[in-house]
Amino acid sequence: MASAVAMASQKPNVLFIAIDDMNDWTTLFDKNNPIQTPNLERLAARGAFFKRAYCVVPACVPSRTAILSGKSPINTHCYYNGHSRKVWRHGSVVSLSQQFRRNGYVAKGAGKIFGDHGQHKGDDPRGTKHSWDDFQPMFLSKSKHLNGYIAEKGKKQPLADYWFDWGMVDSIKQMGDERVIEYVKKQYKQAHDKPLFMAAGIFTPHLPFYAPPENFKPYPLNNVRMPLMPEDDMNDVPPMGIQMAKKEHFIYENVIKYKAPDPRSHERMVQSYQASADYSDKVVGRILDELDASGRTDNTIIVLWSDHGYHLGDKTSCVKFTLWEKANRVPFIVVAPGVTKPGSVIDQPVSLLDIYPTLMELAGQEPRDDLDGNSLVPLLKDPDSEKEWEPALMTQGRGNHAIRTKEYRYIRYHDKTEELYADDDPWNHTNLAAKPEYADVLARHRAHLPKTEAPGISAKHQTLDYKASKQPNKK
Repeated sequence: MASAVAMASQKPNVLFIAIDDMNDWTTLFDKNNPIQTPNLERLAARGAFFKRAYCVVPACVPSRTAILSGKSPINTHCYYNGHSRKVWRHGSVVSLSQQFRRNGYVAKGAGKIFGDHGQHKGDDPRGTKHSWDDFQPMFLSKSKHLNGYIAEKGKKQPLADYWFDWGMVDSIKQMGDERVIEYVKKQYKQAHDKPLFMAAGIFTPHLPFYAPPENFKPYPLNNVRMPLMPEDDMNDVPPMGIQMAKKEHFIYENVIKYKAPDPRSHERMVQSYQASADYSDKVVGRILDELDASGRTDNTIIVLWSDHGYHLGDKTSCVKFTLWEKANRVPFIVVAPGVTKPGSVIDQPVSLLDIYPTLMELAGQEPRDDLDGNSLVPLLKDPDSEKEWEPALMTQGRGNHAIRTKEYRYIRYHDKTEELYADDDPWNHTNLAAKPEYADVLARHRAHLPKTEAPGISAKHQTLDYKASKQPNKK
């Protein structure tokens, strides 16, 4: 492995891997979890795994806008999926890949990075040339109507739409993320006269939950692990929390009516998510193989993250868009040769907003005072540090926030209603906020809420991020 001295004398390359909608129900977090992720574990063994990492917003576009701009939605106004383009119109907002280009890097990428399902328009809302020297837009997996839902004339049935489908495709060749692997392989076979910032955006396990047959084998339907769903789970949840859970509630309302082996059933949906996440892990492994084969590994910083988590029926929700743990906790791994200690596990709660300044410091770039996150390099160097760290902040719409410390998840809605969950309650089943003995805990967490917030760009509620196209690519 390259020494810190060697890293200082030669600019490191960067491999920036984004995964869509992957939650924490994987073996990366706990060997007893159902979703097998040996390649995420393989990557974590090379560097540092942040066991308590949290998205900025539990929605694709605002989460990615925060990561790629280094700016919080409470400052950019980007609270929902329809808001990002107005953020990027400002010339003063420098994307992460643009920052590296300005510092002597060639920036290339493929797949879903900025958040648009932009297979027709490219990835950067301002146009490819702003952030990339070259970029291959995402390709969607080819299939449809696998989940058994059929649209009847005159009746609405969203689950019959491509974007809400799930099931087993016939061949791995139908998976859109195969194009990402091909692109990465091509780039790593090329010589570059500058250090390389390589971004790989993996779309799975985002809906539609598709995967090839081999990825379904570890998750047999007769033994599929289901999320914990106590009947009284929502009894202690304030109305705003219930409202968030009902976003795209038609998924939950439909799937619970059917039982396996019906393809419309909850069990089939969960099985398909698990298989899709399994495929995503395999994609990560193949990308790492291409990096290793290129001979660049010893001088490449690797950052892997997911934009947010996902509910699979827990909290009566089958999507993201909530402030509970399962929609916000994500895999986050950093490998920095000469800096990170292989196999490090960091328990400190951190925000993905910290990725931007962390990468800048690891690459030896001058810090910027206009970024909202903090560099995690001190934690990478000393994973067991007892230094007090700012808790992770999550936002879902103006005035709705979650604060995550090691001990608790605190939620405060814009109507001042609250929730509080202990760390040993990862499914957030027991709201402690009404118990008098937790008054001091609530007060401590309230102190971390934002003092000011930018108004929303519009009063319109979040738009679906599934509307970029009605059908997958025909190429």
